[in-house]
Amino acid sequence: MKNDTFVSPLEDFAFKQIFGEQQNIDITRAFLKTLLDVPADEYDKLTIVNPNLGKMFRQGKSGIVDIRLTTKSKKIIHIELQVEKRTNMKNRIMYYLTKQISDQLKWGDDFKKLHQVISIVICNHVLLDEEESYINDYELRNKNNNSFTDLQKLIILELPKLPEAEDGALWPWLRFLMCKKKEEYEMLKKKYPELEKPVKYAHKMSLLERWRDERFHRNLAKIDEECLYEQIRLDAREAESKKWQAVVADMKTEIESLRSQLAELSKK
Repeated sequence: MKNDTFVSPLEDFAFKQIFGEQQNIDITRAFLKTLLDVPADEYDKLTIVNPNLGKMFRQGKSGIVDIRLTTKSKKIIHIELQVEKRTNMKNRIMYYLTKQISDQLKWGDDFKKLHQVISIVICNHVLLDEEESYINDYELRNKNNNSFTDLQKLIILELPKLPEAEDGALWPWLRFLMCKKKEEYEMLKKKYPELEKPVKYAHKMSLLERWRDERFHRNLAKIDEECLYEQIRLDAREAESKKWQAVVADMKTEIESLRSQLAELSKK
């Protein structure tokens, strides 16, 4: 394996390793500061938390988000990477956003305990055909632009709409996510010092994680092979069982036929 290999930050495991680990919280903090308009001291206690969402009822729908963080004042920041375009994407986004509001309260809790949820969705495809900008944020406001509440905030980032030329502090970070070649990483690292650590980590992680990924898929292939052999054995047993079931059925038919013949003879 060549030492100049870089893993794409858009790969699920890479994205979570770079931005979703407490040991790399300074990377996540630097990224968020280019995007969010929150007081600087909110970042003093930025903590990665469990990405699993609960469910109120046994048969209810749960979920797992990519990255969840809390700030100093307990604001919840949710970062989701969507590489592939899916149906009902907008409904999915709203479900996870509202779920993180409702999950904050337990039975008997006061509603004043609710904290703001900021949901950041990074799309490697066009989600908002009606919008030209690559960054769009949404809040709950009326037609007079008056805010109803600040409990929920949604930010959609669409990578395909990112302009070629730099247009702000967020641009280098999104360009980093889109890198595919070593030369692109090196250019960004040289021009933007804040990207030196994530680029270095992407390189370091690539060598280790790809090795782990290869081991995982080798083990998975082995498991699949064992499952295939087991299925073949089960199919053989089932086929043999059906064969004997057919024999028994034929015997029952013959016995019934003989009984009918004997019944006819006894009448004569």
